Amino acid sequence: MVCNNKSLRGILSTTGLVGIAALSALAAPPGIAHAQRAKAIELETIVVTADGGEDPKGPVDGFVASRSTSGTKTNASILETPASVSVVTKDQVEQQGAQTVQEALRYSAGVAADIRAQDRYDIVPMRGFGGYQSFVQYLDGLRMLKGISFAQPTVDVRELERIEIFRGPASVLYGAVNPGGLVNLVSKRPTKETQHELELAVGYPWGVTGAFDTSGPVNDAETFLYRVSGFGYFKQSDMDDMNSQRYSISPSFTWLPSDDTKITLLANVTHEPESYYPSRLPADGTVYLKNASTHIPYDFNIADPDFDKFIRDSFRIGYEFEHQFDDVFTFRQNLRYSYMETEFRGFAPGTISGTTLGRTASAVDEELHTLAVDNQLEADFTTGMVEHKMLGGFDYQWSEANRLFGAAGTTSIDILDPDYSGTIATPAFRTDVDQHTQQAGTYLQEQARIGKLALTLGGRLDWYSQKTETLTIASGDLNTQNQQDTAFTWRAGAAYLFDSGFAPYVSYATSFEVPAGVAVGNVALDPVTGRQYEIGVKYQPAGYDSFLMISAFDLTQNNAVTSDTSNSGYYRKIGRVNSRGIEVTGKASFDNGWDLTGSYTFVDAEIRKDLVTKTNVGNTPATIPQHIASIWAHYTFQSGKLEGLGLGAGARYTGESWGNDENEFKVKDFTLFDAALDYDLGKLDDQLEGTTFRFNVQNVLDTEYVSSCSASNACFYGTGRTFLASLKYKW
Repeated sequence: MVCNNKSLRGILSTTGLVGIAALSALAAPPGIAHAQRAKAIELETIVVTADGGEDPKGPVDGFVASRSTSGTKTNASILETPASVSVVTKDQVEQQGAQTVQEALRYSAGVAADIRAQDRYDIVPMRGFGGYQSFVQYLDGLRMLKGISFAQPTVDVRELERIEIFRGPASVLYGAVNPGGLVNLVSKRPTKETQHELELAVGYPWGVTGAFDTSGPVNDAETFLYRVSGFGYFKQSDMDDMNSQRYSISPSFTWLPSDDTKITLLANVTHEPESYYPSRLPADGTVYLKNASTHIPYDFNIADPDFDKFIRDSFRIGYEFEHQFDDVFTFRQNLRYSYMETEFRGFAPGTISGTTLGRTASAVDEELHTLAVDNQLEADFTTGMVEHKMLGGFDYQWSEANRLFGAAGTTSIDILDPDYSGTIATPAFRTDVDQHTQQAGTYLQEQARIGKLALTLGGRLDWYSQKTETLTIASGDLNTQNQQDTAFTWRAGAAYLFDSGFAPYVSYATSFEVPAGVAVGNVALDPVTGRQYEIGVKYQPAGYDSFLMISAFDLTQNNAVTSDTSNSGYYRKIGRVNSRGIEVTGKASFDNGWDLTGSYTFVDAEIRKDLVTKTNVGNTPATIPQHIASIWAHYTFQSGKLEGLGLGAGARYTGESWGNDENEFKVKDFTLFDAALDYDLGKLDDQLEGTTFRFNVQNVLDTEYVSSCSASNACFYGTGRTFLASLKYKW
């Protein structure tokens, strides 16, 4: 039972929408429009083909991807998929200087990526759901299962080829998923082309990063391929005595025994001795002044450096197997095992009086083992006028989590003159919790193409079981809870593909999710269900590297839960929440040097049923901004003395949000600006071919702001201005 180790609102309304209008204009093919950017891999016309030339797991030149596997688990055109799907490419990640997956999603519609500043986890609420517990949980189509409290896996953006966003319920393919949607990370894979890369970066607040990536064939026949990438970094943060360190290596190997068979092994080992994850702060002193005599300083750290701790060690290994039997049938099996152990010591705020802030210390040790496997059989065939792509599958997920938990009151701290010289005693562990979870699901999906009409229909049946054993250490009492459920989810959608590149679509989908963790008293949480209606239109003109999408949705979640800010490490029920909204997103890359992306999100969320206080019905859930908008533009000089020089700028707006479910106070809106400069040094000197210099600034104006609050004792400051300079050499 024991772990092994211890207001620019006006600007917003014009900036976001005008930016989208500009993207739309650029996407249209007038006679003077620029031709599509030349591709290393030519893209076929998506409107008239079932499978284009783009590898849905491979790199994309520029910002615009045309294919994805996340929406259907097959190689599918994004234009034909009757759902809101988009891709953040590696080119966009590098150009914007994103250092985490969460940062990479800041310019994406439907995602509240600026909700909490930190780099320990990737927290990305979607369509008004998830809050601080909306972690990125999918890697290569398999779920990254989490532990009870802090044992949540994180994948570094340097390990990835692309980041895919599927908005809305996805349970019909993936099982237990947040109804707001999912983010699927796509790993780098071995290549037949020999390629090498070295990178060194320095930043402010002070930090240094080193990274490498090497890939290519092992033998002349190119039947054995390898790739090894790795990195290490140390970074300071805005807060006093709070740093980040992470060291990681990701080897992968591909065997191609025949033209019809492919096996890829993927592994990763990561050691994280510390991370930037600010403790929550009270609203009194950050959002408003009541008992506090002044605002809490932006760099204030509630934690004593000698006590505060987060160590995370993780290992994962898995494989992807694919065999094509003939022109009709293809079988795929994807499997991954992972292990993680974490050690947490931290503080939660109490009440504040004047400049004195009360604190509670907590200690949490966790251990987590997980296994996920997905078997798929795909059949591609034609009957009369109908082109079919049918997918049947069976997947299984298993996790075994252990948590030791303790908490106790400790010394208070002065927010203006913090004294960290005292000794903080580690709280004794109160409970020892074992949680065993299993989920199995079988699914069937049909993608049918009848002329210009694309139909998608799918259904899934899930079986779920969870056993939670809680040992109260002081008394020796053991409490056991068993929970078993079944769930059927389904979706149906249709898209019509006009020759002009327009594709209106409509869809309906249901969802099912089993929250990890427990409520106070170590009570297991009820399954969360959801349903969504969605309509939209996509536009991707043939021959132009651009994409525009507008969608509207109505999404309801039952048995919704959120973190319990009164009890660290636990969760609490909300009830029924409805979210209705509109999303607009656009991307374009042109051969004249322009890369553009913009998005706008409107969310109207409401608590329809309150299971706890019964008084919050009609309120808006905490942390959810009604408006989010962003726009980014980058230009690379194509000729002359400035050839190879790139300049970029962006703006991100997050509207005001309620600070608690009771709707007692609001968190102000904020606008942040980013900038980028990059230079291909090979244009300066042939001997420097393959060398690129980049300089990125985030939050250029060094704006100080509260990013969000979920309760009166759970508010978070945002990230101040950061600088990052990097030098990368490819050969």
